[in-house]
Amino acid sequence: MNIVKSVAQMNYSVEFNSEPSGLGATKATIQRILRSLDLVGWNTHEETGRLDRKAFTRYATGGTAIFSKRHHVEAQASAVTILIDCSGSMSNGRRIHTAQSVAIQLSKMLDKANASFNVVGFQGGQGGLRQGVTGASTGVIDAIIEYTEFIPFKTWGEALTKASAKLGSIREWAGNSTPDYSAISMTLEDLSKRDEQRKILFFLTDADSYQKSHMVHLQGIADKLGIKIIAIGIGKTDVEQCFKIAQNVENVSDLADATFNKLLKELR
Repeated sequence: MNIVKSVAQMNYSVEFNSEPSGLGATKATIQRILRSLDLVGWNTHEETGRLDRKAFTRYATGGTAIFSKRHHVEAQASAVTILIDCSGSMSNGRRIHTAQSVAIQLSKMLDKANASFNVVGFQGGQGGLRQGVTGASTGVIDAIIEYTEFIPFKTWGEALTKASAKLGSIREWAGNSTPDYSAISMTLEDLSKRDEQRKILFFLTDADSYQKSHMVHLQGIADKLGIKIIAIGIGKTDVEQCFKIAQNVENVSDLADATFNKLLKELR
């Protein structure tokens, strides 16, 4: 892949510095849901601890639970993957351009919310499996093997600024086949190994030629692993029939739609 870094960096800067109308509400919603804040409060009616002046009336009637104790609830940390379909069908129209815009805007929000996240693309290729006869190949392909290639646009722990040129190159990567099942399955496995309590997968795709039964099966796996899948269909797709939490977008401005904000609240 021949990518000019300066051009990719410029593409990123244009997207990063743009602020689609109304996106502030979406940004605030994501920050409220994902920001890691410890909660500190007080438990009352305790037998020991700090004397609770409001409990003097209970003491006068013989009560002993007149103390309070500070309690600390550790915040849930979040691990988020943005998985981008970089198959050949994403080159139709401006689908891959829209995916890049959405990925960069989501990355801005996640970075602001102090969430741990990575951004990865996927595409596939095919190879022939030949059966040898007496140690020599017959030259006849007996099976077609599809493989999955992941493209690390931003890795775990990598600073957003360091990944900027890679994120700005997303639009250049559309090509080859769509190993959707294996890509999602391996991504779910990767997320399941993270230490964070809350795990989320944003899946950007045009859902071209997907088998609904395969996606429903993957949704079931995600549910068992406690991973939320947010499927974002690029263009008019059938993601809403494949995943529990899903919505189509025509452009990045659709992230500001009231329906999308309602969808995000499913993460709670």
